Amino acid sequence: MRLKIVENKKIAKDTFILKVENPALFEILPGQFFMIKINEFNYPLLRRPFSVAGFSNTIDIIYRIVGEGTAILSKKREGEFLDFLGPLGTGFKINSAKRLILVGGGVGVAPLLYLKDVIENIYKIVCEAYFGFNSRDEVFTDDGFISTMDGSLGFKGTAVDMVQDKLDEDSLIFACGPVPMMKKLALLSFEYGCSMQVSLESRMACGIGVCLGCVVETVDGDFKRVCVEGPVFDFEEIQWQEM
Repeated sequence: MRLKIVENKKIAKDTFILKVENPALFEILPGQFFMIKINEFNYPLLRRPFSVAGFSNTIDIIYRIVGEGTAILSKKREGEFLDFLGPLGTGFKINSAKRLILVGGGVGVAPLLYLKDVIENIYKIVCEAYFGFNSRDEVFTDDGFISTMDGSLGFKGTAVDMVQDKLDEDSLIFACGPVPMMKKLALLSFEYGCSMQVSLESRMACGIGVCLGCVVETVDGDFKRVCVEGPVFDFEEIQWQEM
């Protein structure tokens, strides 16, 4: 479907927020994503996956420039159209019986902002959010507790460093971010007996499970497609040693 751009602006170093008109044709679960065709013509050839950072009058996407596709996307202007495929994949499952903790790193914070909004405004549950960035100039939200690797804003260290002494068996963690961050959280979750759902970042070619380019190994030796069975998984499903 073709959706009109309402806004596409820089919000931090190499980081932009894209807002497109919401056609009100569907609901989006926190953690689901869209595959976006960047150009009318076939360059870049493949669509790019983007998680949803907000869903109201507009569908909001927060992205970082990491290659040609996102560089081209950053040049798109209000009034132009983009071709969206989705919403795709599985979303986070909210358990009100648990103490809900959100842990995100870098652009992985984006889907957790939408999740936080749903938890607090739809479910009316108080949750804790810990978001980590490399430095102040990469921070794109003031929601939650903020950490930076260089200590230029908030807690000095990673989001995991910030949250690790706050975990217990009553915690349900929702996490998205770089693989090293997720692996460390997985170890802590095993240690403290936490529950955790992880949204995995992966390169995707099709987004619908056909190409098998985004598979992840599970603990039973099987493989699951991040675009279909994920991107949200129970952390105990994942073979972290192979990540």
